[in-house]
Amino acid sequence: MNKLMSRQELAPILASKREANQKIVFTNGCFDILHAGHVALLEGARELGDFLVVGLNSDASVRRLKGAARPIHPENARARVLAGLGCVDAVVIFEDDTPIETIAALKPDIHVKGGDYAPDDLPEAQTVRENGGEIVIVPLVEGFSTTLALEKSAIRNPQSAIVMVPARFGSTRFPGKPLVELGGQSVISRVVRAALQTAASKPVFVATDDARIQAEIEGKFSRDEAMAVMTSPACHTGTDRLAEAISARFRQVEERLIVVNVQGDEPFIEPAHIDALIAVMREDERLQMATLATPIREKSLESDPNVVKVVVSERGRALYFSRAPIPFDRDGQGAQKLRHLGIYAYDARWLLKMASLPPSKLEEIEKLEQLRALEHGVEIGVCVVENVVPIAIDTPNDLARAEVFLLG
Repeated sequence: MNKLMSRQELAPILASKREANQKIVFTNGCFDILHAGHVALLEGARELGDFLVVGLNSDASVRRLKGAARPIHPENARARVLAGLGCVDAVVIFEDDTPIETIAALKPDIHVKGGDYAPDDLPEAQTVRENGGEIVIVPLVEGFSTTLALEKSAIRNPQSAIVMVPARFGSTRFPGKPLVELGGQSVISRVVRAALQTAASKPVFVATDDARIQAEIEGKFSRDEAMAVMTSPACHTGTDRLAEAISARFRQVEERLIVVNVQGDEPFIEPAHIDALIAVMREDERLQMATLATPIREKSLESDPNVVKVVVSERGRALYFSRAPIPFDRDGQGAQKLRHLGIYAYDARWLLKMASLPPSKLEEIEKLEQLRALEHGVEIGVCVVENVVPIAIDTPNDLARAEVFLLG
């Protein structure tokens, strides 16, 4: 029997099952990369009744839910794999983002979901119950998920890149700044949406120590788009927070993995600039760290100690970072000065090592963490970009400037 059917084709089969007092079980999902956790869910679902129907999200539905890079496999291929399992009796593809209409048509006796859901959080819960059905939650198999499988694949590819966004709620100058609204979106949501437009692998990871930021990410994005990684409030720097998040998420990093650090208070970061930074890291697999810079156009910024300058070699490597106006133009030849932008890309292995090292002498003098890398002999690639919007949300005044910028 062909197990892939339409709802209309399934109707008489389900009617005969009901006449025979057989229980109809339903579950649904994208099933993009079938793994042991999926199989355990499906086998557990089948044991609850006599006939298991699997609702499968269409390709269009998966793209809406998971992003433009998904599904990995087209719907017919996913359906064929599911149909090959002995515990599955029928597969039906549905176009909607939820299985509400499919459940209303099929009226299963039992609706099964995995342990990462709560019955009352399911959008289809009311429909199941109105049709006399029961919701059963099956425990997950630890260590298996499609997202985890994609992450492992990324780690094993030396050219793979991910974006991590450190976001701290307890800022001294502007508490709660990641969650303040800017143009109808929170600041952190704007940063994540920019990162989603890059060539980096998904999801975007937000490293935070606050449940409110975690709730914002989980409420605004699917798990395949963005994921919050909880870190300790004791992290002193963004680098420490990233290192802790990497250790928590990936356990051990033995292969080269490019990690792009985008600050959570940079709502106007350009996706193209992130891609340019990734390209610098991909051009040289030996490069352990890279960053961005932009030409300084305003003379007053050259002597501003809050504007960090960088001097770059002919090879595009940082020679030094300073709050002082470098290079010093002794003869007044109009030497171009570069403003450093605090966005970095790391080989994850170096990032973990850097976080374990004590602050270096020059780092403590200038209060610039990147000098730790230079003092340990690590080259930092520098990518010079244009069209930068230099507004980071550090204070309420910055937020006001950002709102004016959005208004044009």
